[in-house]
Amino acid sequence: MIQAWLWRLGLGRGRVHVFYDESYRLPLSGIESAVGIEPRGTDFTTWYLLESGVVRAADVRHPVPVSYAQLARVHDARYLESLSDPATLARIYATDPSEVPVDALLDSVRLVCGGTLGAARLALARQGPVVNMAGGFHHARPDKGGGFCTVNDIAVAVADLRASGFDGSVAVLDLDAHPPDGTAACLAGQPKTWIGSVSGSDWGLLPPGVDETRVPDGCDDVTYVQKVKDLLSRMPASDITFIIAGGDVLSGDRFGRVGITLQGARKRDVAIAAALRGRASVWLPGGGYHPESWKLFAGTVLVLAGLGHQRITARYDPLSARFQRIAHLLVPEKANTAGTTPDWEPFSLEDLEGPLRLGPEVQPRVLGHYTAQGIEYALFRYGLLSYVERLGYSRLRVQVSSTGGTGDRIMVLGHAGGREHLLSDSVLERKVLQGETFLFANWLSLRHPRARFSDRRPQLPGQEVPGLGLSRETTELLLAMAQRLGLAGVAFRPMWYHLAVVARGRFHFSTPERQGRFEALMRDLSALSLVEATRAVAEGRVRLDGQPYPWEPDDMLCRLTPVPLDAEAVATERERCRFTVEPAPEPASG
Repeated sequence: MIQAWLWRLGLGRGRVHVFYDESYRLPLSGIESAVGIEPRGTDFTTWYLLESGVVRAADVRHPVPVSYAQLARVHDARYLESLSDPATLARIYATDPSEVPVDALLDSVRLVCGGTLGAARLALARQGPVVNMAGGFHHARPDKGGGFCTVNDIAVAVADLRASGFDGSVAVLDLDAHPPDGTAACLAGQPKTWIGSVSGSDWGLLPPGVDETRVPDGCDDVTYVQKVKDLLSRMPASDITFIIAGGDVLSGDRFGRVGITLQGARKRDVAIAAALRGRASVWLPGGGYHPESWKLFAGTVLVLAGLGHQRITARYDPLSARFQRIAHLLVPEKANTAGTTPDWEPFSLEDLEGPLRLGPEVQPRVLGHYTAQGIEYALFRYGLLSYVERLGYSRLRVQVSSTGGTGDRIMVLGHAGGREHLLSDSVLERKVLQGETFLFANWLSLRHPRARFSDRRPQLPGQEVPGLGLSRETTELLLAMAQRLGLAGVAFRPMWYHLAVVARGRFHFSTPERQGRFEALMRDLSALSLVEATRAVAEGRVRLDGQPYPWEPDDMLCRLTPVPLDAEAVATERERCRFTVEPAPEPASG
């Protein structure tokens, strides 16, 4: 109780300096659906730390990207030259070359690398911990990259420190779920350098001098933390330590096999922070391919701030919290205190031009409220326009119109390859469902026409081109619109199985019986990938209790004020239904 009171006063906690930039997010639209990586993880961690007051805005440093001269101290010239080829980057990030905006992606990589270098310099100056919110690219070798690692930021930082006259000892404590093969290759043979690792994978022999510990698959917290403590006892005192506080050690991680809990990771970080107290250290997140990986590294920063006891609410959604905060800033106060000047503009240009006849006819408004300029400004404030620009589109603009019957249409267009492309297309209306008025999306398409389908990102039913990777952001934006208009929430009718699966985190079907059948369908198709499952449903190969099952495109709702469905009715229907799948027909020969 006293500790919480002191924390609210800003006492009894450490000041944590972090390096972060919005451009840390990789401009790869398919990496979430095709690879299973949460591209917003760095943002989620940073937003939570700022919103909760753990990190002050004044303590967020914006990195300077490293130069190619700095990269060349570690990486071969031929390899650095190959990075201008989309195919090289596509191999590293397990994606299709058509999805790789080379310049924007390398800008992100060099920026993160600059964050690690900046954190190292600041850590030496402060003789304490400094955090880079991204980094730990430990699979990048001098002559090649791999495993989502393009350049080795730790090795580049060490090389730059050495070139600047630093002659102290360096330790690398790599606690990612995979071994530090790239870092070991980059730092091999360097004096005053020690590398230690606790991982869950055996990738063969590492260079001599690497203190490697492999834990068993599904390792429990107690065993894992003890292995880390044993490694700490063998780690020599160093002038600066780089810690990869791997987020892929969580149970259920897509690529990691260690299997500990968030509580176990927190105990690990407490032990490391205690061992390095009063010494320069740089903390990096490394990999993390679990929905809660961002919480692990947020917990790392909590430990460094002296708040290791603080828990992150299980239901906390950093994207929703972020959008709600921005929406609040965009909404003007309903009343203004007499004698004060409002900090918002009460009239738009269209408001003035119409009555005064100073310009063309008043522009159309979506749902009687949003102008094209207003929507474009909102997309800018929410950070969506800058992200789309990083995908390779320029001269973005918003166009609104009325369909004359199904609602108001919003189109986002942008230029690439010498022509203008449709990037987002939606048709919205107010619609009464179950006695409440919702913002109903009659049509919504997010389009990335520069990208192409591939084996890793196959075409789904209803798709003409790959998506932008912004479905979650779009949902939050629609919810903000519904709240602004005083509506009950957002609704839509998924025409394909995969659309309902993607939306299930925030939406549910309007009746418990339909929700129960959907949950039964997901249960019985769980052995298939999402692509295989949605194709099976679309091709009529799914049976319900032995009878052909046509997809039911019923309304799905997301209320601003949640109203739970009848859980008993949902469970009854879920248990009643049994789905089976017929195999796909063999392709015709010849």
